[in-house]
Amino acid sequence: MNDFLENRYIKLISILVIPLGFFADGMSKSEYFIGVLIIILFFFILAFIDNRKMKSLYDEHTIPIPIVINIDSNESTIYVLNHLFKEIETNSSFKNLKKNLKHYRNIVSEDLMFEYKGDLYDKERLISFIQIIKYQITKIKENTPNKVQFHLAYYKKPAVGFLIGHVFDSEDLVVYQKNPDEDTFNKVATVEKRNYKSQVNDYEKFDIQTIKEDKNSNTVLLAIKASSHNIALNSNSLSSYENIISMTAKHAGTIGLDEDWILYAREVFSVLNKLQTEYKNITIAHNMPESIAVILGMAIGNYWNIQMTQYDRGEYLNLIKLDEVKCYF
Repeated sequence: MNDFLENRYIKLISILVIPLGFFADGMSKSEYFIGVLIIILFFFILAFIDNRKMKSLYDEHTIPIPIVINIDSNESTIYVLNHLFKEIETNSSFKNLKKNLKHYRNIVSEDLMFEYKGDLYDKERLISFIQIIKYQITKIKENTPNKVQFHLAYYKKPAVGFLIGHVFDSEDLVVYQKNPDEDTFNKVATVEKRNYKSQVNDYEKFDIQTIKEDKNSNTVLLAIKASSHNIALNSNSLSSYENIISMTAKHAGTIGLDEDWILYAREVFSVLNKLQTEYKNITIAHNMPESIAVILGMAIGNYWNIQMTQYDRGEYLNLIKLDEVKCYF
């Protein structure tokens, strides 16, 4: 009943009924009263149909739910969330999504935004942050009887993006990437049916090169360059590795929005899958868009002994190992 009373057509009736009543009374003719009643009945029927349609939409269809994760960025999280709401509403039948998520599913904006500020190398705090996101995602799904598709805008540390990917490793996910030229986020990939884990044999997106090789060492560095900046393999933190494999994207500059972003992740995953059978320890140094990191994190999970590094003032510092992050929800 509350849903019906909150319907836009019922609210319209409450606005029109007084002036229409005065109009009919002023005319002092029964046909005007009948006309007013017909108008009111018409809007009641519209409200009933609209309410049934909306209830069906949120009870039976896959619900798109935006998620924004901000790691140490000055970009407004609520601004990005509102941008995602508008993008979803523009490209789907879910209009007034923010209001209806609260009304039908008791999901408010505060449930959909996550910010990490402070020391990125505080391992316990970082793991707790990832666990909080996983808990909230699980809670949203438990309170939503039908299928959910998350729409994720994540920024700005790709290294943590691998951990974020672990949070969404079994979800249907639409991934958005920040476009600095337009100060907005663009949809770049729809991840579903585990299409991000299939192996590749021919590499279309990356050139792969062995930089150093020592078969007596069980540790390997994988340097992934998928953005415009180079990776400083001659830095103190990387030059000591005895095995170094380099993956350099074939495109010039940044990845185009119309490219297959999932294929980039699949090619890196295929190389990692091979390396984890040959080496005991894998370290990743990277320069890549956050979205590629998220998709890779979905594929890898937290099962492999992979050391993530973070570029920091000319060096690549150890951040966290993927298998150290456990989420029990």
